[in-house]
Amino acid sequence: MTASPREESEGEQELLRLYVLYGLLFRVAMVDLEHLKANPLKISYHWFFQDLSRWAEKEHHQLRRRLMQQRCRLLTAARQDGYYVVRYRHRGYVREAIYSIEVLRAECQELARSWWMMRPQAFPWGPPAAIQEQQGNLSSDSRKEGRT
Repeated sequence: MTASPREESEGEQELLRLYVLYGLLFRVAMVDLEHLKANPLKISYHWFFQDLSRWAEKEHHQLRRRLMQQRCRLLTAARQDGYYVVRYRHRGYVREAIYSIEVLRAECQELARSWWMMRPQAFPWGPPAAIQEQQGNLSSDSRKEGRT
């Protein structure tokens, strides 16, 4: 069954929105990394921003390929008066999509959060020895209290 023109348009608009989001996220992660380099913390979080940026960039490029398969190509994207205005060509027609910068920022934060939650468990082999030792001491202390 073939999708209606309206469904096709909605699908293209959603792909475009995701393309814009991932594009913003991978660039913003690198800007945040540069801010961290200028104001170093006691522990390095560079890996976090680098991994986040790599993931978002990969997703961004996959979405671009899907859009190109649908004969959709981004022409311009720029901030204008509190909005992010995207002009694109889809099947010969030039169209425009307008996004609220605040909404894009919130959606980028949600993407970063979902990326973090999708990552493998921090200690897939179990907690580090120091944590196991503390847990062992706690359980042996509770056993001693129980016997008394």
